[in-house]
Amino acid sequence: MKWWCAALSSVFVAWPALAPATQPSAPAAPAEASAAEPEVRSARRSWDAVLGFSASHAPEYPGSSRWRVGIRPGGWVRWGRVSLASRSTFVVRTGDPVSGGGVRFDLSPNERLRIGLGLRHDSGRRESDSNDLRGLGDVRATVRIRLGVSYPLEDGWRLGGAVSVDALGRGGGTVGDLNVGRGFPLGPGTRANLGAALSFGNRRHMRAFYGVSAEQSANSGYPVYEADAGARDISISAGVRHELSHRWFTFGGVSAARLVGPAARSPFVNEPTSWSVSVGLAYRF
Repeated sequence: MKWWCAALSSVFVAWPALAPATQPSAPAAPAEASAAEPEVRSARRSWDAVLGFSASHAPEYPGSSRWRVGIRPGGWVRWGRVSLASRSTFVVRTGDPVSGGGVRFDLSPNERLRIGLGLRHDSGRRESDSNDLRGLGDVRATVRIRLGVSYPLEDGWRLGGAVSVDALGRGGGTVGDLNVGRGFPLGPGTRANLGAALSFGNRRHMRAFYGVSAEQSANSGYPVYEADAGARDISISAGVRHELSHRWFTFGGVSAARLVGPAARSPFVNEPTSWSVSVGLAYRF
């Protein structure tokens, strides 16, 4: 009980401006600090770009007790109010309310109230992702429309929220999150951030990613389980970015997530509490 009180309190204490982004079905990704120098640099240019790579260690799927290591390239490019990112790690502008990759349209009326409308690819879930998913079939990939808003609080804190819907109607449902966080300097050329978030999903989303139908039960051996709408997970994270030079920087982050409610009760959730870590190197143009 003490653990849960601490976790719930942390939701109102911190969340990185670059909130997760990983797939809607996954816990929040490690919170690497933004790829940018101070925002004033971005404001002087009509475009920005970053290229790099990151390595991560994370569960095979949310709730899995098995782990996997991955290395992938990434990047981010912005032209005016339109940007394209492979994932939130490479987003240059801090405080971005629509992160995690995809195309983003900046609808912000000013620097305080940030509003973003994004299109992003949701890869769904493949049965081949883990031996524990055999017989459950695939959750089809889709395109999501995500609307996000963030607003600054006192002393550098920022409060945000987002809602994401399955634009193609492929059964991915609707997910959302509430988050809060703060970034701060650690020293010359080094910045860090701390954060937390609470995510939730509607009935269609929860049943697609955590439910077991009669057919899936017959194929997998798991009991039939009808997941209802509700809270999905609570996550906390920390990230750091260090400038190696005017162009090169390195970054890293760690996060922990706890599945809650209907998601935690899914029969193929073997470990409701998970953590992930990532590190990377990138070049800023």
